[in-house]
Amino acid sequence: MTKPLVKLIESTKYPGLFTKKYARHVFYDNLWNEELVESRGRVLLKDGTVVVNPFTKIFNYGENGTTIDRDEQCLVVQKINGFMAAATFVAHGINKVVVSTTGSLDSDFVAMAEEYITDRVKTLIEEKYAGFTLLFEICHPNDPHIIKERPGAYLIGARWIKSKDAYFSTLGGESTLDFMAKELGVYRPSYTVGRFSDVVEYTRHVQHEGFVVYGQDSGKVLKIKSPYYLALKAAARVKDIAKLNKSKVDEEFYPLIEHLQSLPEYGILSEQAKLTYIRNYYA
Repeated sequence: MTKPLVKLIESTKYPGLFTKKYARHVFYDNLWNEELVESRGRVLLKDGTVVVNPFTKIFNYGENGTTIDRDEQCLVVQKINGFMAAATFVAHGINKVVVSTTGSLDSDFVAMAEEYITDRVKTLIEEKYAGFTLLFEICHPNDPHIIKERPGAYLIGARWIKSKDAYFSTLGGESTLDFMAKELGVYRPSYTVGRFSDVVEYTRHVQHEGFVVYGQDSGKVLKIKSPYYLALKAAARVKDIAKLNKSKVDEEFYPLIEHLQSLPEYGILSEQAKLTYIRNYYA
């Protein structure tokens, strides 16, 4: 029997709304197509009408051959290390701003997001931004990540609900998001422009997750993760630090890995305690 490629999950809070999410084996078996890259929390009515339109999936640098010409000018947006939430005014008998994540309209993550996507934010969305899905990265103390971020909601995108084009951003688009975020009272990631080759080199030296990169001529989009983030992730999540394959981290982090391997107590620490120890190592 062929496994289904997508799941439609009806909301208990909003009966008649269905979250569309790609099946887990799509990720592991690399089965992506034009429909599946848009199946990361898109919300539909029973007849298939789209009412929440979140980000198109973005691949990592090098994944499936994803790259940008080294000399191309790019918009470079800092990647905030949290979880994605969308806020959208939904008519169709709901008539309110609905908060959703990539997989649910009902989960604990939705409740966490709503602590920062406040009633004031929802009122402004209904009054001024109906027709858009506003996209946020949520950083909440109850959902710690590899990189420690300032708690709150970060406005990272806005997409027409009716748009069928893949999500893309420009310098003008980011400036508009700055204005919207100030009005909504939420945070924004930093961004800049530069040649892709310079972005790759710069990413090697930052101490955050990395960047989302938009090639302004080619229309290509990718994520690029920092060696710092990847080293912390590998060292914090491996069950036995002695067995960590150094090929998973950049060469400059070998001294860190060797130091951690010399600590007999490191293996019994929780993931968050490991991250705290590593952050202190670099303080």
